[in-house]
Amino acid sequence: MLPPSHVILHVGYCAAIARATPETTVALHVRLSDRIGRLQIDRVYRVERGDEGEAIVELDSSFGIFKLDVEAPAYRCSAEDYLFFIPGHDRSINEKLADAPAPPPGKPVLLSGTAPQSFLYVAPTYLLFQKSQAVCNKPIPPQLPEQIVVENDQDAYYAWFYPDSSAAPGSQQLALRLRTPTHQYHYVRIPIPFPVPWSGWPASIQFNVTEDMVDSLAGNPVDTLLCPKLWETSAG
Repeated sequence: MLPPSHVILHVGYCAAIARATPETTVALHVRLSDRIGRLQIDRVYRVERGDEGEAIVELDSSFGIFKLDVEAPAYRCSAEDYLFFIPGHDRSINEKLADAPAPPPGKPVLLSGTAPQSFLYVAPTYLLFQKSQAVCNKPIPPQLPEQIVVENDQDAYYAWFYPDSSAAPGSQQLALRLRTPTHQYHYVRIPIPFPVPWSGWPASIQFNVTEDMVDSLAGNPVDTLLCPKLWETSAG
């Protein structure tokens, strides 16, 4: 059996809760459900408003993709998101409650993987290029507009990609930009088709990064699209 992920969930208060007095008890209803709606977590946490702008609750999750719903019914505040959990890797997650009913969580592609702590020191950034212009070992083409959210933990990273709905499936190239010790940049192709068509549930790509993979880029040209065979992905 795969080990669970321990989750520390930071819930940012909506304006209605922020106006409450510090001694007020707030009920937060947290649910985690899978693709067919089965609930893994269905729990009400009672937290004191306090002097901070957020509440912190903890839970455990099994491996996979889940939809997160957080609701403060008494204040009509809520939040929704899609999350991917890696077995045995703890996560710290930030969610902000909206004062009105939470907007739909969008249609993301989820990219995640294990990574060494040193990964943070190379300032990982994800970029999109037009695939027809992104050629291995050639200068990088102009960057495309993007909507990407990245969360870095000590031993893993998690990214939400919200594709341009007008872009044809597979017409774009995703790349990872890493800063060199001389403050230049290596660009590494991430070999997945992008954008991925929405099928009613997020596509999940696992892309584990090791220290050897990052070290192997030393001596490679900068500002060039690198396509090392060592860097592989798997779909989940």
